[in-house]
Amino acid sequence: VVFDSENNTNISAKNTTSTKAMPHKITADDFLEALDLPSEHPYVQPRDNIFEDEKQEWSISSYVSSWKDSLTPSNSIGPNIECNFPSLSWTMRRQYSHDDSIEDDVCRGVGRSIATATHQSVASYSNELDFFQEIKPCMVAMFHMNIILWAPLVLIVCIKKLYVPRRTPLHYHLDQDCSPKSSSGQKRFAIQKAGYFNAIPSFPSCMSMPSLRHSTMAHDKRERQTPQPYQNNTSFERLLLSLSLFLSAISSMASFSAIFSIEEKKEEAEKPNTNEKSESNEDTKDSLFEGYRRVRSSSISDDSTSQGPFVFTSEWVAYVVALIFTAVVMNDAMYVLAFPQTNLVALHLFVIYISLKRFGSRVALVTALPISVIAFYVMAHQDLDLPTIESGLYYDETNPFISEVIREWPVDKRTYENGTPWMLTGDTRTGLPFMVNKVPQQKFIRRWVPLPEENEAILLDIAFPDSMIINADKRVYLLLHGINGDSNEGYVVDFAHRQVSQGNVVAVMVSRGLGDSTIIGDNLLHFARVSEVKAAARALKKAINVVSPDEGLLLVGVGFSMGAITLSNYVASDPDCDLDVAIAFSGALDTKQQMHFRRSASLWQPFIAKAMRDTLFSRYSTQIRNKLDLEQVKEVMKAKNLVDFDRSFFVPYNNFEGLDEYYYRMGAMSDFELNSYEGRIGNVSIPLLCIQSLDDPIGYWKTFHDPTRVSTSGNGNTVLLFTETGGHVGWPLGWNPSLNGWRWMSDAASSFAESIDRVRRNPLGTDAVNDA
Repeated sequence: VVFDSENNTNISAKNTTSTKAMPHKITADDFLEALDLPSEHPYVQPRDNIFEDEKQEWSISSYVSSWKDSLTPSNSIGPNIECNFPSLSWTMRRQYSHDDSIEDDVCRGVGRSIATATHQSVASYSNELDFFQEIKPCMVAMFHMNIILWAPLVLIVCIKKLYVPRRTPLHYHLDQDCSPKSSSGQKRFAIQKAGYFNAIPSFPSCMSMPSLRHSTMAHDKRERQTPQPYQNNTSFERLLLSLSLFLSAISSMASFSAIFSIEEKKEEAEKPNTNEKSESNEDTKDSLFEGYRRVRSSSISDDSTSQGPFVFTSEWVAYVVALIFTAVVMNDAMYVLAFPQTNLVALHLFVIYISLKRFGSRVALVTALPISVIAFYVMAHQDLDLPTIESGLYYDETNPFISEVIREWPVDKRTYENGTPWMLTGDTRTGLPFMVNKVPQQKFIRRWVPLPEENEAILLDIAFPDSMIINADKRVYLLLHGINGDSNEGYVVDFAHRQVSQGNVVAVMVSRGLGDSTIIGDNLLHFARVSEVKAAARALKKAINVVSPDEGLLLVGVGFSMGAITLSNYVASDPDCDLDVAIAFSGALDTKQQMHFRRSASLWQPFIAKAMRDTLFSRYSTQIRNKLDLEQVKEVMKAKNLVDFDRSFFVPYNNFEGLDEYYYRMGAMSDFELNSYEGRIGNVSIPLLCIQSLDDPIGYWKTFHDPTRVSTSGNGNTVLLFTETGGHVGWPLGWNPSLNGWRWMSDAASSFAESIDRVRRNPLGTDAVNDA
């Protein structure tokens, strides 16, 4: 049983159902009235004066005069500026007016002024920077990402090209009648069945060899059919092969011409009838094979020692590409986690084996030697840092409330088994869902949550059921999106749409300054701040207490990625938090460990850091200019990953002593000591469910330390769920993941909340209630 440390009361007792009657239905208007939040920014001037003041604040002359290198004078504002920043006028309309009747030219003027000032400030920063140095981390990460993502498909194509033999032997079109019953058709069938010509280096299948063809057709007086061109090879490739093997081919043409001439003369002399046709066919085949053996033994005694000059063919290029890609995947942590490393090494050796038959030992081994040596050297000296945590559910069995919730939680809702089979690694399960999943349409009602102590406000986008009626036994979800996101993120809209269709209410808190929100002062967002989540949760809890005072609606906090980090930190920092349940997807607990995740820093974080830098510098360059000098901005521009960006921007801008202090205040377990002190995670007073995939390429598995120790910390309210696969905020389902979207996360969160709601309403447990 969980006890409150201050009042020494049983928290489970708080969850008992009151004897008062609950209201059966709640209208959306009643909920909004109880919420009592403004629909416009409470600290922005009225709409009549805001645009004139904004023009004065963002005037080009006053803004550019403070910079040495101005790009555009104040009187040269043209329509091109607006085209380069098409969304700013719309953003201004959404931020300050919320009225479609506002004059378009006024919005364009404000947006044009902001766009021009922003463009000049960012350009003045970038003038003294090397552009290549700024984009180099993203270019390297993109190259590495493409190799990893496309590796399975590329390997299938290359191995198929190497392993499957060509079905295009020498075409001897002796006449138009190539049926098996004709004499010419029998010879052609014998040659193809033998398959010897594919193995002769002097006669590759891509050579047409017109001289040989004409010599074998000299005996026939009938009209000949023109040979078909070879479709498997380009003209340039055939030309290269013909030139490189011309000398060896011409030396054998005469021998083969003699063989076929002798056989034709023999056939004409014997003139076999229909009854003797089968015996003649066998004699023809034997003579052809015997003639071929004589030519082969005299012209090419040893394939390994008598190879012709080497030519860079498409097969050899496929061989090199296959070697490189197999070398990469056998040293990549995500592939080694999905497949045993021995299997990946066997795949690399298999490519070499099939190439030995294709090119011969000299070419195959010389080509493979440098690539294989480098691959095995890297494999022997690198640390893949694979997870040592066992997948499964971790919770404190001594906590009766949590134990009862786990018994009520359906097993199929907390297991990830029906994943997308063709998404092989955590990288594909992370990136591809954002590309293939369909995002439904969802309407939100906008409200602003005031922060009076800072003279700021945060956005709260609220979605209600289509009927605008809320049943008293439903839930209210407070969603926290990921870094650099808003209420339009695909997984956020998907979650909101699914929950609203079930009759629940969803409120999305947009981080300060992101999306359509604005910042008045200099306090930009940083992710160690929990005051915004606290204000949003308190406002929703106040409305719930008004419309459903008898514990009818459950307030559930759900966070994704960076939102999950902030949510967990809020729950751990405030023992009296206003949430009833907290669920965190793909969020780190000990963020100090995140800086040691090398794979994430080199592959995924460069894109996240660039997106965050572009957002902040394109919207809040004035605030940044007021607090950072040019040298500090240069360091921000040169940040290679998110850790470097935190060190160069968030730490100096918010006056943290260093990166350690910033991460210490950000994570719920950043002060966790494994053997002694529990830290903030021991203060969790509500059920906190953290769901993490072990193949997450962005979130580090070491941020959870020992799951058993963490789940039993404090009063045992922390529950950890680890899945073998799933990626980062991914968990795609089925062969066609676009049909399911992000359904697994929605089902896991809603089923856990429903289990808590059932146990909360029936504290004796469902079994006890049924028995009674």
